[in-house]
Amino acid sequence: MLVAFTTLYVSCKNNEKKDAESNTPTEEIVSKTISSVVIFENDYAKISKISLAPGESQPTHEGESRVIYTLTDYSIDWEEQGKKLGTKTWKKGDVHFHEAGKHSATNNGATTAEWLVFTKKNTDLPECGENTVQNDVTSVSPDFSQLLFENDDFKFTQVNLPKGESIPMHSGINRIVYSLSDYTLNYESDTTEKLKKQFKSGDTHWHEACQHALNNTGDTDASFLVVSYKQKD
Repeated sequence: MLVAFTTLYVSCKNNEKKDAESNTPTEEIVSKTISSVVIFENDYAKISKISLAPGESQPTHEGESRVIYTLTDYSIDWEEQGKKLGTKTWKKGDVHFHEAGKHSATNNGATTAEWLVFTKKNTDLPECGENTVQNDVTSVSPDFSQLLFENDDFKFTQVNLPKGESIPMHSGINRIVYSLSDYTLNYESDTTEKLKKQFKSGDTHWHEACQHALNNTGDTDASFLVVSYKQKD
């Protein structure tokens, strides 16, 4: 999906006599409204990416219940349900949750504000069999994984697997994997033969529930998010 944007240029000129040597306005304000870009979508999940340069805004829009993963350090003016809630500041790697509702954001900082929006659709997820979120990567490799967020719908885990290291066979429920770095892995599961896989930063892919193991065979550490989508009871 292409970024849709509307640009409004407003020049605030001094009504007093201008300097005879210059006709340059004393101040220029540039405002843009930016919509999200869908980077992944299937029957069960959707991920959108937002990038706001300094001064750019998201128009007021309806948002579903969602989890936000922060890609850069940024500061924004936040409005929710018609109320201005002041400045919100986030650091790269922060994760937070929003309930459904109308909202908008304006980048009031000096750097690009960039984040991912993870939502869950109402479609029933594929059955997970004996695979459970309790027996996932955090249970078998706590040294290489960090729980970032969990609620009734999502479990966010960041995995940092050094080169040459492995993660033994473990459960994975229905999940999205988002690559935070470039890396190469040997991957095996109870549903596929052993495969060599290469990923670039920003790559996004979906896995249904399975037992699987990983071995970092590349020259760099492997860093990625595992976003597990929980089935309602």
